[in-house]
Amino acid sequence: MMTTIFVAAPKPRTWPLTVEQFAVRLGERWPQAEIFAHHAPVSGEDYLDFQLDLEGMTRTVSYYDHSNLILGDGDPEFWADTIVWFLGLLPADADAVAMVEVNPEHTIPIPPRADAETIHALLEGLAEAE
Repeated sequence: MMTTIFVAAPKPRTWPLTVEQFAVRLGERWPQAEIFAHHAPVSGEDYLDFQLDLEGMTRTVSYYDHSNLILGDGDPEFWADTIVWFLGLLPADADAVAMVEVNPEHTIPIPPRADAETIHALLEGLAEAE
């Protein structure tokens, strides 16, 4: 099931990870990624869009300064390892919640130090929740 996955700092919290720091770490993980820096004038937020070819498809991802990771063009199984990697960039006690586009009414906390299997199961559960 293709969907967009949102991983966020629960409001009113934020993460210490800036878009500049994320761009550096992203380049280390995926040197082939095309990274585009943006500023959203309405919300006043800085964010990065990036795209890369993985497993035969162009994948798109956005990261909003200190707050949201948005993973498109994939499914929970595909993005679970990336979410583990991303959360590893944050302090160990950083809170995170997840939501999937196919079921935006439900969010779920991601346990600290969750592995890819746990994250995959949480996201699948979100996609199937009523």
